[in-house]
Amino acid sequence: HQFIYFQGGGFDASLLSFLQIDRHGSVNVSKLSARPHVTAGAGGFVDITARAKKIVFSGFFNAGARLSLADGGIRIDGEGKVKKVVGEVEHISFSGKRAVAQGQDITYVTERCVMKLTPDGLMVTELAPGIDLQRDVLAQAEIPLAVANDLKVTPDALYR
Repeated sequence: HQFIYFQGGGFDASLLSFLQIDRHGSVNVSKLSARPHVTAGAGGFVDITARAKKIVFSGFFNAGARLSLADGGIRIDGEGKVKKVVGEVEHISFSGKRAVAQGQDITYVTERCVMKLTPDGLMVTELAPGIDLQRDVLAQAEIPLAVANDLKVTPDALYR
């Protein structure tokens, strides 16, 4: 009965993780060639995301980065080698195009920034303190990212 509830859109919001995000806002949770030992399939992910009105995906911007907290913010001590914001995901577990067409409210939260899905793709709306927008976000994504005119800074209290 639980999946009938999910498929029928019986809930308002869902919080889930991601392996990859692409230029369309699509998400892959089930296949990552660079790390095949960490994936086990999509499970109920497809059912949960299909009808939720609001979805918040969370995950690291790049896999393998070494991070530390410093001065009320985050510091990247070593960049990750596996890019997770990519041109095309290896497997579409969640379709960003479908989400836009359905009017779903989609947010992606990483340790570096918050992004929203727009009809034109991904937009950076919030930046963590200590993160350089150009070096740590835009240059690390394999795709162009829009930046909100009213870019916010994440409250530093979250990093203390």
